[in-house]
Amino acid sequence: MAEISTGNYEKQVYIARELFLKYDQEKMIRKFALAHDAEFLYLELLHELCRISRSTGTVEQQRGGVWHQCANYELVMTVYDVLCSSVPHPKLSGEWTPLYGLQATMSSPNQDKLFGSYGARFQDRTRQLSQACRTLGGEMQSVPKSADVCSRIPILPFFPVIFQFWEGDEEFAPKIMILWDKKALDFMHFETLYYVIGLLLQRLAELCDKN
Repeated sequence: MAEISTGNYEKQVYIARELFLKYDQEKMIRKFALAHDAEFLYLELLHELCRISRSTGTVEQQRGGVWHQCANYELVMTVYDVLCSSVPHPKLSGEWTPLYGLQATMSSPNQDKLFGSYGARFQDRTRQLSQACRTLGGEMQSVPKSADVCSRIPILPFFPVIFQFWEGDEEFAPKIMILWDKKALDFMHFETLYYVIGLLLQRLAELCDKN
């Protein structure tokens, strides 16, 4: 993922935060069945709980039992995009497609470089990778049978992806593929899918290192 300067990060997050505050939070709550109280909306992302201040729009994560303002740009912008920009009644189709099957234009960030670096990290670690998927709430899938790891992982409680990994050999490099529901763009913009890719691969790598 491209690096974002601190100034640009703060500017874009500020704009998104101000936009969040203009939206009807009660509609967000009903749309996604969000846990909430008078001060916060609560949303689980990759098996970690976030909360969004209803008065300031600030996104926080819990660390060691203490809430801290989230500094992860991709996570913060994913939360805002889903809550503010999803269609009024998003619904999964149950049909899966690679990222290019959702692409509305001919130009998009190159995911091969990102997949390649993580593929090398996961090589010869299918046991750890499978456990990492389960830790994120993933359910192992039997199709395709050729994949060394195939798991349906909930990015959000209402938005899963299918993560697939093939080990490399003498002829082929390790391969990663992420499949998306055909209605994925009802939940977030196309560009945000790349934030989700980065978040997912980073979390899987972190969990692999712990296993």
